[in-house]
Amino acid sequence: MEFSGEDRTKDETSAGVIEEVLPNALFRVRLATGRVVSAGASQTLRHAIVRLLPGAKVMVELSRHDPNRGKIVKKL
Repeated sequence: MEFSGEDRTKDETSAGVIEEVLPNALFRVRLATGRVVSAGASQTLRHAIVRLLPGAKVMVELSRHDPNRGKIVKKL
């Protein structure tokens, strides 16, 4: 069985709105589909010092392993 790095980069992305700021740098995000997930900021957003507040529109990359968790990759 052969593993390739391409399969690891095919995570689902979805637009959403931050509903609540949670402890430990997590955010509760309501996706465009109506589903609510917990998401943390990606490393690039943390380095760019992007301010994420409730009501902000964001792009979330959802985890393949746990669909209720994700990573905020872009502020829209």
